[in-house]
Amino acid sequence: MIKKTFPIIFILLSFCGQEDSFLDNNQSETLPTENLKTENLQTTTTAVEVVQLDTFENIPYYIIKDQSKVGYLAPKQFLNSGLETVEGTTNEIVGKFTLTLSECDQADSCLYITDLAIKVNISSLKSNNSIRDRAIKNQWLESTLFPDAVFTIEELVIPNKDFDSKVEDTIIGKLTIRDIELSTPFSITAFLDSGLIFISGFTEIDTTWFGFAAPTKFNAWEVLNPIGIKVDLVAGQTD
Repeated sequence: MIKKTFPIIFILLSFCGQEDSFLDNNQSETLPTENLKTENLQTTTTAVEVVQLDTFENIPYYIIKDQSKVGYLAPKQFLNSGLETVEGTTNEIVGKFTLTLSECDQADSCLYITDLAIKVNISSLKSNNSIRDRAIKNQWLESTLFPDAVFTIEELVIPNKDFDSKVEDTIIGKLTIRDIELSTPFSITAFLDSGLIFISGFTEIDTTWFGFAAPTKFNAWEVLNPIGIKVDLVAGQTD
Protein backbone atom coordinates (compact mmCIF):
# COMPACT_ATOMS: atom_id res chain seq x y z
CA MET A 1 0.00 0.00 0.00
CA ILE A 2 1.64 3.28 -1.13
CA LYS A 3 1.24 6.17 1.31
CA LYS A 4 1.47 9.92 0.81
CA THR A 5 0.66 12.91 3.02
CA PHE A 6 -2.09 15.14 1.69
CA PRO A 7 -3.58 18.31 3.27
CA ILE A 8 -7.37 18.06 3.51
CA ILE A 9 -9.67 21.03 3.98
CA PHE A 10 -12.61 20.08 6.16
CA ILE A 11 -15.71 22.01 5.14
CA LEU A 12 -18.28 22.69 7.85
CA LEU A 13 -22.09 23.20 7.08
CA SER A 14 -25.82 24.13 8.27
CA PHE A 15 -29.78 24.33 8.67
CA CYS A 16 -32.14 27.42 9.50
CA GLY A 17 -34.87 29.55 11.23
CA GLN A 18 -35.98 32.10 14.06
CA GLU A 19 -38.62 34.61 15.68
CA ASP A 20 -38.95 38.07 17.35
CA SER A 21 -37.65 37.37 20.83
CA PHE A 22 -35.21 34.81 19.42
CA LEU A 23 -33.38 37.35 17.26
CA ASP A 24 -33.82 40.28 19.62
CA ASN A 25 -31.21 38.54 21.67
CA ASN A 26 -28.30 38.35 19.84
CA GLN A 27 -40.76 23.92 -4.86
CA SER A 28 -39.62 21.12 -6.16
CA GLU A 29 -36.57 22.16 -8.19
CA THR A 30 -32.91 21.30 -8.50
CA LEU A 31 -30.55 23.69 -6.76
CA PRO A 32 -27.83 24.80 -9.21
CA THR A 33 -24.40 23.68 -8.09
CA GLU A 34 -22.72 26.78 -9.48
CA ASN A 35 -24.67 28.95 -7.03
CA LEU A 36 -23.11 27.34 -3.98
CA LYS A 37 -21.23 29.91 -1.92
CA THR A 38 -18.46 29.27 0.57
CA GLU A 39 -17.62 32.73 1.95
CA ASN A 40 -19.34 31.95 5.28
CA LEU A 41 -17.55 28.65 5.79
CA GLN A 42 -15.15 28.12 8.62
CA THR A 43 -12.34 25.80 7.56
CA THR A 44 -9.68 23.82 9.30
CA THR A 45 -6.62 22.29 7.68
CA THR A 46 -4.99 19.12 8.92
CA ALA A 47 -2.55 16.53 7.55
CA VAL A 48 -4.08 13.18 6.71
CA GLU A 49 -2.45 9.99 5.50
CA VAL A 50 -4.03 9.36 2.10
CA VAL A 51 -3.37 5.86 0.80
CA GLN A 52 -4.09 3.72 -2.23
CA LEU A 53 -6.69 1.14 -1.23
CA ASP A 54 -7.42 -2.40 -2.33
CA THR A 55 -10.76 -2.98 -4.00
CA PHE A 56 -13.76 -3.85 -1.83
CA GLU A 57 -17.41 -4.51 -2.55
CA ASN A 58 -20.77 -3.77 -0.88
CA ILE A 59 -19.45 -2.76 2.54
CA PRO A 60 -22.19 -1.27 4.76
CA TYR A 61 -21.32 1.88 6.73
CA TYR A 62 -23.30 3.52 9.52
CA ILE A 63 -23.20 7.09 10.84
CA ILE A 64 -21.56 7.32 14.28
CA LYS A 65 -23.73 9.99 15.91
CA ASP A 66 -21.39 10.81 18.81
CA GLN A 67 -18.69 11.80 16.33
CA SER A 68 -20.97 13.53 13.81
CA LYS A 69 -22.66 16.92 13.58
CA VAL A 70 -25.16 18.72 11.33
CA GLY A 71 -26.07 22.38 11.60
CA TYR A 72 -27.22 25.64 10.04
CA LEU A 73 -25.55 29.01 9.40
CA ALA A 74 -28.14 31.81 9.21
CA PRO A 75 -26.97 35.35 8.32
CA LYS A 76 -28.79 37.98 10.45
CA GLN A 77 -28.69 41.59 9.27
CA PHE A 78 -29.36 44.37 11.80
CA LEU A 79 -30.63 47.79 10.71
CA ASN A 80 -27.67 50.15 10.17
CA SER A 81 -25.32 47.53 11.57
CA GLY A 82 -23.15 44.65 10.52
CA LEU A 83 -23.97 41.07 9.70
CA GLU A 84 -24.06 38.36 12.35
CA THR A 85 -24.04 34.63 11.61
CA VAL A 86 -26.31 32.54 13.83
CA GLU A 87 -25.32 28.89 14.12
CA GLY A 88 -27.13 25.88 15.53
CA THR A 89 -26.10 22.23 15.56
CA THR A 90 -27.20 18.72 16.53
CA ASN A 91 -25.73 15.23 16.58
CA GLU A 92 -29.11 13.49 16.61
CA ILE A 93 -28.29 11.74 13.33
CA VAL A 94 -28.91 8.24 12.03
CA GLY A 95 -27.85 6.96 8.65
CA LYS A 96 -26.23 4.30 6.53
CA PHE A 97 -24.94 3.60 3.04
CA THR A 98 -23.20 0.84 1.09
CA LEU A 99 -19.80 1.44 -0.50
CA THR A 100 -17.82 -0.29 -3.26
CA LEU A 101 -14.39 0.64 -4.64
CA SER A 102 -13.40 -0.93 -7.96
CA GLU A 103 -12.18 -0.32 -11.48
CA CYS A 104 -14.40 1.65 -13.86
CA ASP A 105 -14.50 3.20 -17.32
CA GLN A 106 -14.69 6.81 -16.09
CA ALA A 107 -11.35 6.92 -14.24
CA ASP A 108 -8.60 4.79 -12.71
CA SER A 109 -11.13 3.70 -10.10
CA CYS A 110 -14.64 4.58 -8.91
CA LEU A 111 -16.51 4.70 -5.64
CA TYR A 112 -20.02 3.28 -5.90
CA ILE A 113 -22.45 4.50 -3.24
CA THR A 114 -25.86 2.86 -2.91
CA ASP A 115 -28.82 3.11 -0.53
CA LEU A 116 -27.60 6.23 1.24
CA ALA A 117 -30.11 7.56 3.78
CA ILE A 118 -29.28 10.09 6.49
CA LYS A 119 -31.95 11.37 8.90
CA VAL A 120 -31.41 14.34 11.22
CA ASN A 121 -33.71 15.28 14.09
CA ILE A 122 -33.82 19.04 13.43
CA SER A 123 -36.09 19.61 16.43
CA SER A 124 -32.94 19.01 18.51
CA LEU A 125 -30.95 21.85 16.87
CA LYS A 126 -29.33 24.05 19.52
CA SER A 127 -27.69 27.45 19.25
CA ASN A 128 -26.36 29.69 22.04
CA ASN A 129 -29.89 31.02 22.71
CA SER A 130 -32.69 28.83 24.06
CA ILE A 131 -35.38 31.40 23.11
CA ARG A 132 -34.17 31.23 19.51
CA ASP A 133 -34.23 27.44 19.57
CA ARG A 134 -37.84 27.38 20.78
CA ALA A 135 -38.83 29.88 18.08
CA ILE A 136 -37.28 27.68 15.39
CA LYS A 137 -39.18 24.65 16.68
CA ASN A 138 -42.54 26.32 17.21
CA GLN A 139 -42.78 29.15 14.70
CA TRP A 140 -40.35 29.31 11.77
CA LEU A 141 -39.04 25.87 10.92
CA GLU A 142 -41.87 24.25 12.91
CA SER A 143 -39.63 21.30 13.63
CA THR A 144 -41.95 20.24 16.46
CA LEU A 145 -44.40 19.27 13.69
CA PHE A 146 -41.74 18.26 11.14
CA PRO A 147 -38.83 16.88 13.23
CA ASP A 148 -36.93 15.02 10.51
CA ALA A 149 -34.72 16.24 7.68
CA VAL A 150 -33.73 13.39 5.36
CA PHE A 151 -31.07 13.18 2.63
CA THR A 152 -31.11 10.16 0.31
CA ILE A 153 -29.22 8.84 -2.72
CA GLU A 154 -30.24 5.58 -4.35
CA GLU A 155 -27.09 5.15 -6.42
CA LEU A 156 -24.05 7.32 -7.14
CA VAL A 157 -20.73 6.80 -8.94
CA ILE A 158 -17.78 9.03 -7.99
CA PRO A 159 -14.65 8.79 -10.18
CA ASN A 160 -11.59 8.26 -8.02
CA LYS A 161 -7.92 8.65 -8.92
CA ASP A 162 -5.81 5.49 -8.60
CA PHE A 163 -7.84 4.00 -5.70
CA ASP A 164 -7.13 6.98 -3.42
CA SER A 165 -8.74 6.96 0.02
CA LYS A 166 -9.80 10.63 -0.50
CA VAL A 167 -12.45 12.22 -2.73
CA GLU A 168 -13.56 15.80 -3.31
CA ASP A 169 -16.70 16.22 -5.39
CA THR A 170 -20.23 17.57 -5.64
CA ILE A 171 -22.97 15.03 -5.04
CA ILE A 172 -26.71 15.45 -5.66
CA GLY A 173 -29.39 13.74 -3.61
CA LYS A 174 -32.95 14.25 -2.39
CA LEU A 175 -33.26 16.55 0.64
CA THR A 176 -36.59 16.48 2.47
CA ILE A 177 -37.53 19.18 5.02
CA ARG A 178 -41.11 19.81 6.21
CA ASP A 179 -42.26 16.99 3.89
CA ILE A 180 -40.97 18.91 0.83
CA GLU A 181 -38.39 17.04 -1.26
CA LEU A 182 -35.82 18.84 -3.45
CA SER A 183 -32.84 17.64 -5.47
CA THR A 184 -29.94 19.26 -3.63
CA PRO A 185 -26.19 19.39 -4.36
CA PHE A 186 -23.60 19.12 -1.58
CA SER A 187 -19.93 20.00 -2.03
CA ILE A 188 -18.10 17.28 -0.09
CA THR A 189 -14.69 16.18 1.06
CA ALA A 190 -14.42 12.56 2.23
CA PHE A 191 -11.61 10.20 3.16
CA LEU A 192 -11.15 6.76 4.67
CA ASP A 193 -8.78 6.32 7.59
CA SER A 194 -8.38 3.36 9.96
CA GLY A 195 -11.67 1.83 8.89
CA LEU A 196 -13.68 5.04 9.36
CA ILE A 197 -15.04 7.38 6.68
CA PHE A 198 -14.95 11.11 7.41
CA ILE A 199 -17.35 13.25 5.37
CA SER A 200 -17.64 17.04 5.40
CA GLY A 201 -20.07 18.91 3.18
CA PHE A 202 -21.87 22.17 2.50
CA THR A 203 -24.90 23.48 0.63
CA GLU A 204 -27.26 26.47 0.70
CA ILE A 205 -31.05 26.59 0.65
CA ASP A 206 -33.72 29.26 0.46
CA THR A 207 -36.22 28.79 3.27
CA THR A 208 -39.16 29.47 0.93
CA TRP A 209 -38.27 26.33 -1.06
CA PHE A 210 -39.24 24.35 2.03
CA GLY A 211 -42.39 26.32 2.80
CA PHE A 212 -41.37 28.89 5.41
CA ALA A 213 -40.18 32.50 5.36
CA ALA A 214 -36.90 33.72 6.82
CA PRO A 215 -37.56 35.54 10.12
CA THR A 216 -37.64 39.32 10.25
CA LYS A 217 -38.53 42.10 12.71
CA PHE A 218 -39.68 45.34 11.16
CA ASN A 219 -37.11 48.17 11.44
CA ALA A 220 -34.80 45.98 13.56
CA TRP A 221 -33.31 42.98 11.76
CA GLU A 222 -33.88 40.32 9.13
CA VAL A 223 -32.50 36.87 8.48
CA LEU A 224 -31.13 36.64 4.95
CA ASN A 225 -31.54 33.81 2.50
CA PRO A 226 -29.76 31.62 1.56
CA ILE A 227 -29.22 29.62 4.72
CA GLY A 228 -26.15 27.37 4.87
CA ILE A 229 -26.37 23.69 5.75
CA LYS A 230 -23.23 22.05 7.04
CA VAL A 231 -22.47 18.42 7.77
CA ASP A 232 -19.51 16.81 9.48
CA LEU A 233 -20.04 13.05 9.61
CA VAL A 234 -18.08 9.98 10.68
CA ALA A 235 -19.17 6.53 9.49
CA GLY A 236 -17.99 3.07 10.48
CA GLN A 237 -18.95 -0.51 9.80
CA THR A 238 -20.93 -0.52 13.04
CA ASP A 239 -22.92 2.36 14.50
